[in-house]
Amino acid sequence: MATKETANEPKEVDTGIEKEVQKKKTVKKKKQINRNQLVSCFNVTNGSLKYISKKTGLETVWSAYGDEEYIEVSELLTMKSSQPKFLTEPWIFIDDEDVIQHLGLSKIYEDIIPIDEVEDFFNLSASEAKEILPKLPRGMKELIADKARKGVENGEVNNLQLLKLLEKELHLDILSLAD
Repeated sequence: MATKETANEPKEVDTGIEKEVQKKKTVKKKKQINRNQLVSCFNVTNGSLKYISKKTGLETVWSAYGDEEYIEVSELLTMKSSQPKFLTEPWIFIDDEDVIQHLGLSKIYEDIIPIDEVEDFFNLSASEAKEILPKLPRGMKELIADKARKGVENGEVNNLQLLKLLEKELHLDILSLAD
């Protein structure tokens, strides 16, 4: 015998609330960062670099590639909002993974060649370099291009296949420098 539903009986409805609660539990909290913490930042351009804070007027100068300056996290936040190319190209390398995550730069840093490994790029085969080059941020590509030019001029970089790849991918004319 079939039973009839009456208007007074509650129906089970899948509201998705339980699923939503489970999602919220798996969300990873950002590590709390002290805004006054000083962070090591390296120049990853092939020249001098100057940052002037729009907020405080603080002037930070890196004289050459690889120079290190310490900047407060609060100033890096100001830099991110007022002059983001310093961080997104990137022109500076932040040497603190927690701060990188706090600033939302993790995706950019996945594809960056660490500052102490840039010279090793020129020891790669052309096929290895071809895998890496397209993923590099613009500032890192510019650094590789500058280092390739200088390496050809002083005779330190002579991997013809790698140089041809760099010319093609980075739109350079560096092989003519070897003459």
